[in-house]
Amino acid sequence: MNKNLVITMILFFCAPAIGSAQATVKYYTAASNSNVRAAPTTNSHKISYLTKGKRVQVVGSAAGGNWHQVRLGSGQMGFVYARLLVASDAGDSSSDEPELAGGPTPAPEDAFSYIVWPTDGEVIPGGEFVVLFGLHGMGAAPAGVEKAHTGHHHLLIDTDLPPLDKPIPSDDNYVHFGRGQTEYQITLPKGTHTLQLLLGDAKHVPHTPPVMSEKITVQVQ
Repeated sequence: MNKNLVITMILFFCAPAIGSAQATVKYYTAASNSNVRAAPTTNSHKISYLTKGKRVQVVGSAAGGNWHQVRLGSGQMGFVYARLLVASDAGDSSSDEPELAGGPTPAPEDAFSYIVWPTDGEVIPGGEFVVLFGLHGMGAAPAGVEKAHTGHHHLLIDTDLPPLDKPIPSDDNYVHFGRGQTEYQITLPKGTHTLQLLLGDAKHVPHTPPVMSEKITVQVQ
């Protein structure tokens, strides 16, 4: 693992210590197209992207208020440079994202999965590469293990989310990692592809709230 990635992951998991949480969730709007990063620095891993006009929850701040800590629609946390966001009207606290519910197994509100690599927009030469999984606020466990706040990963390839209150399908588009794996060597044909992680409980059913990553796009050349 390269040095920059290690530093980024350390900063990300230390983020609550350097951020000052706000008393209530506020909603902001992206004043321009903005990167969402894993830690409050431009050298950090990019985990998502906000288009101009996109509304997002702001749950805290970091680096002396120069960065906002945001919660994305999937529940994933990240950081956006403060000058790129403007406060929404005080009377409008609605979110652009619907509230999602899964099956009967509960998950912590702040839990989320994320794709460590590749990053969104990555151009990958050749069709074979390794997808690295990340999980925050929960632990990975094999399928069939019923332990609180654990689950196993599923990689969604070139597809949308399945019904979140039913077992996750198993086919070429929904790849299960029932042994608790945290990486996957994959081969994809040339072209544009989407990847997304979705955690399942002991019976392969998503949790409530669902624990998933943002959907990313990669280009295989």
